[in-house]
Amino acid sequence: MKKLVYFFLLIIVVACSGDNSQSTTEKSLLVEGDWLLKFQLSETNIAPINFILTKSDSRYEVTFSNADEKITAKEITISDKKITIKDPLFNTWFEGVIINPTKIEGSWFKNGQEYKIPFTADYGVNTRFEKPKKMSNSNVNISGKWEVDFSKDNTENHYKAIGQFQQVDDYVTGTFITETGDYRYLEGNMYNNNLYLSCFDGSHLFLFKGTLIDGRLSGIFYSGTHWEEPWVAIRNHKFELSNPDSLTYLKEGFDKLAFTFPNTNGDSISLTDEKYKDKVVIVNIMGPWCPNCKDETAYLSKLYENNHEQGLEIIALSFDKSEEFEIAKENILKVQSHFNANYDFLIAGKANKIAAAESLPMLNHIMSYPTSIFIDRNGQIQKIRTGFYGPGTGSYYTRYVEETNDFVARLLAEEVIKK
Repeated sequence: MKKLVYFFLLIIVVACSGDNSQSTTEKSLLVEGDWLLKFQLSETNIAPINFILTKSDSRYEVTFSNADEKITAKEITISDKKITIKDPLFNTWFEGVIINPTKIEGSWFKNGQEYKIPFTADYGVNTRFEKPKKMSNSNVNISGKWEVDFSKDNTENHYKAIGQFQQVDDYVTGTFITETGDYRYLEGNMYNNNLYLSCFDGSHLFLFKGTLIDGRLSGIFYSGTHWEEPWVAIRNHKFELSNPDSLTYLKEGFDKLAFTFPNTNGDSISLTDEKYKDKVVIVNIMGPWCPNCKDETAYLSKLYENNHEQGLEIIALSFDKSEEFEIAKENILKVQSHFNANYDFLIAGKANKIAAAESLPMLNHIMSYPTSIFIDRNGQIQKIRTGFYGPGTGSYYTRYVEETNDFVARLLAEEVIKK
């Protein structure tokens, strides 16, 4: 009888425990810990991404992992076993159904309902790519620098890249560096002589497959469900890309940069405004949809904070996927707030390289988002940097930060030439 009374008391305690922010049913819907999310790109291609599910203040949080990068999504809603996860920065989200506490099924959406990729997520898996049941005793290791050709046999789409990889046992991290940026933090595995890498940064979903035969890597690169292309690579520690400072320049007949665009308040801002007179100015051509721009904004916000009092100004020209001012404004304010970037952001137009080039006719082209233009105190362009090597590129990123910090310091130390 005592045991029966204790059992009913235990039921009452359990039923009454918890807070009012979520129901008891919601609080027990999902198991915390390691999960593996699998994007179904096709019948035969799956892009796996690791995430950790936790609860903070009685609410769920999801932290996606790409090598050293961690992206936490806190805007999660659960209703009647339906779960929605919104990206903290990009216009993307997950809609799923909680099948049981260890499984979710649904779709990932990007910029609207028309682009979606099905997914399943399972608890208790922390390996990215499934290990083959039979492994050879091969000592294959791809660590180092590779010369890469994407779409080598397609003249229109061909481009060069640097492959940077680090491998410990069968675990591989690294990235591909191109003339317009990098593919950010890639993570995966090398099983036998087969390479598998993936990345999900909230905006882009990448899957790389490759096979090593006779010292040559070859495979297919998948970007979501809308793009795939072949790639080949050979080891070459001496290989370098074109100088990023030489790709974008002023056209003949122009000697300065000029523009007028509205800020987020709708006020027209020009480079000739008094605020920028006698200042060192960095004009950053970017977009709120662009992960490489996200990496550069993180860097520029710190650069601005450290040098603004010495005379540094930064103007971000935001080219958005939407032509509607209010939507473009909302998107860029999210970026500005996320990185605590206290410099000026202007709504420059639609994210089309041809249209962007037309709005800045003094430049030979807009080859890449981002592109940064460095202007001295006398209004003269001293450097134009195409693309950005983010923190996923390792030493390339470190070297760029050091060189740019020094370059900006030199510009700030120069005096204004009075005419």
